[in-house]
Amino acid sequence: LMTNEADNRITERMEQFSSTLADLGMDVSTGRIVDFRVRESLRSQPEKETVPIIYPSHFQNGFIDWPLVESKKPNAIVYSEATLDLLVPSGYYILTRRFSAKEEARRVVAAIYDPARVAAPFVGFENHLNYFHAGGKGLSKDLAKGLALYLNSTLFDRYFRLFSGHTQVNVTDLRKMRYPAREQLIRLGSHIKDQMPDQETVDAILAEECEDNG
Repeated sequence: LMTNEADNRITERMEQFSSTLADLGMDVSTGRIVDFRVRESLRSQPEKETVPIIYPSHFQNGFIDWPLVESKKPNAIVYSEATLDLLVPSGYYILTRRFSAKEEARRVVAAIYDPARVAAPFVGFENHLNYFHAGGKGLSKDLAKGLALYLNSTLFDRYFRLFSGHTQVNVTDLRKMRYPAREQLIRLGSHIKDQMPDQETVDAILAEECEDNG
């Protein structure tokens, strides 16, 4: 009974949000780069004529930390006619891991790809990631940051788990979720500076800015 009451409360809180990704002018896609298919184009570190490739290992404090000096995964992919269709133009993107371990605290883990931190005209996202975008291009800065905060909230994660019994985070499931209005997301984004706040702070910001607590 307690579990049902808790689940009902989560559902009630989520019902305050009525926007879809389409309403927000956004979509979410799976990363285009399947690395073994383009192995000859991958590079351990950035070189001339390469652009970043982002893996889950690049997630750090809610942002993308690139390049990683000591990494088992490549940091770069050659920019060429063969790889162009696998890349997206530089901009603000929100990334989520597609797979998580059962013992992890959260199923949904989001990070911000900040073009101010990565000087490159294009970027490639590896297939173990999902990326939120606007028509294949980046999002506005505060909108992106607000979306990342919302995705990293306990409320979003618990609601996501209610209807998604597997450990994968698929784009189909993310499209079905409810989201705050654009203005609310922008307000959330204004709270994020150089790193994602801790979990308690993330949840408090969401409650203060977006929820009707009356």
